[in-house]
Amino acid sequence: MYVTWGRQEPAGDLLSSLLACHERIRGFVNLAVTIGERPDSSAEETMEASLRCERYFREALPLHVADEESSILPRLRGKHPDLDAALETMHSQHAEHEPLLAEFLEKLRRVHAAPGDAPLREPLRLMALRLRDEFGRHLSIEEEVIFPGLERWLDAAERAQILAEIRQRRD
Repeated sequence: MYVTWGRQEPAGDLLSSLLACHERIRGFVNLAVTIGERPDSSAEETMEASLRCERYFREALPLHVADEESSILPRLRGKHPDLDAALETMHSQHAEHEPLLAEFLEKLRRVHAAPGDAPLREPLRLMALRLRDEFGRHLSIEEEVIFPGLERWLDAAERAQILAEIRQRRD
């Protein structure tokens, strides 16, 4: 019923690593939608899934945001006006997502604390759908403009350094 992902190490190259992070974001948002859509699931399944989602969005997602804000944005800023616009959008969206994520995490905590309380799942579902839309727009900008900019504007050594920083954040 639910997505199962353990701790994930960054993939072999920078772009693969970033895209894998994006797939995990999508997967865990969809898992939260599923929790909300399945009021018939057992309390044990609901508790496990909500805890996994909460842990991902509390621990892993901030690392990904730090990767983009601290390692990618400074290296790409000033390379091209279109890229600068996308970087500014990315940065602004990260800030805009913070209160939404705080609300989302609170809804996950409520479901985790009372996994048998099916009415708690609908607000989680609605919030997860909202986040899915927000993240969909956000991740598209990164994948269509920023990530290709990494390949175009940074050399292999710079990309390797970013990947090393990503791995260091997870150690």
